Amino acid sequence: MTPPITTKSPLLPGLALLALASCSSSPIASVSPMDPDQVPATLMAAQASTADQLADGQLVDTVADLLSANKARGLDTRTRVEVRTALELYAQELADRGENPRALEDLSETDLPARISVPAGIRSATLYLAREDRKDAFKTIKKLDTRYPSHGLRDEAGDLLMEIGNSYYFDKRRKFFLFPYSSNAPQVYEYLSTEYPKHPETDDALNRLADTYAKNRQYSFAIEKRENLILWCRDSPYRIASEAAVPELRLAALDGPEYDRAAMLIALTELETWISRYPDNELRPDVERTMIDCLQRLADNDMVVARFYRTVLSATGARQHAARALEFAKRAGNPEQLEEIRTFLAAVDEIESLGPPREITQGAEFEGILPLGAEFDQLGPAELAPGSETPEADRRKRDVDQSDESPRAPASSSESSGGTL
Repeated sequence: MTPPITTKSPLLPGLALLALASCSSSPIASVSPMDPDQVPATLMAAQASTADQLADGQLVDTVADLLSANKARGLDTRTRVEVRTALELYAQELADRGENPRALEDLSETDLPARISVPAGIRSATLYLAREDRKDAFKTIKKLDTRYPSHGLRDEAGDLLMEIGNSYYFDKRRKFFLFPYSSNAPQVYEYLSTEYPKHPETDDALNRLADTYAKNRQYSFAIEKRENLILWCRDSPYRIASEAAVPELRLAALDGPEYDRAAMLIALTELETWISRYPDNELRPDVERTMIDCLQRLADNDMVVARFYRTVLSATGARQHAARALEFAKRAGNPEQLEEIRTFLAAVDEIESLGPPREITQGAEFEGILPLGAEFDQLGPAELAPGSETPEADRRKRDVDQSDESPRAPASSSESSGGTL
């Protein structure tokens, strides 16, 4: 079978070369020790022109040559000092005005002093970001922080991180038409808030992280970021709003009224504290609505338990939880909920006034056992006329009649048995 003929797009070789070019390293990254005999000529060539006279490409090549000469073995002290002095001079110039972000990134990873490596790394990240190469910009700053955790340009690095995060956050485009670029923002904001907690814009990062996690229904992470903002950014304009958002997020994380009453009580305490601290804040109406929701949830939670106690015939437990639910419902002010709870309490009192339920002896016929509440559903107290007998009374009367006749039954049986014998 003849294989199908495939055609190659003329764009593919160009794209491949572009990809390789973007991933290739500069000459600085691939230097090896120079032969000692070549060092004097290299040093003389470098000193033929001052650093500020060299173009960007020439400056990169000169720094690469001097790095190689600096690694040469067996140099005398005078030559090594000259090489090192020239290397730092040209490297500093490259760090200050270099235009190749890859060469600057490689320069920041050399064993040169931090006063050269750190500015080179910061400039590299700046150039990457200007070219919308946000991934490499972020990577360069992280590598720089790993090598120099307390470097002197942390404010500039924090500013760059915030720019990278914002660039992702507000980017509405998609990679390959599928993956939104905005999904990369959280990792940048997380890094900024963790490694640069005192940066002036850390609260912006935490605020956007919380909004992103809440939008994705990751409520525990959203609560964590709000709490971090409250704790570490006391002067932030987002702090008061974050204090109001935390209890709202706690309630949003619950699946229903029967789950995690403790979280509801914590949320209620936080809401009450917020209102007492900021009674005149513009967010108060929203907080009060959240409090009403919380109170209604607590009332519903108590009613779930109250109905359970009614099912197992514990009127005391049913009344206790229904009464507590009534107090929460009164604060919430929902008329329908109040009516439902009061009706339930009235039903509990009415059932208890009729006395304890009938005890079912072991071995009783299944057909004679009525489900819980069946008698009252079919013949309620209001439907029984004075002097009338309930089905339970009829059963008790039959039991008494049978007990009166039971002593004679064995005698009759005995006589018949005696006659037979």
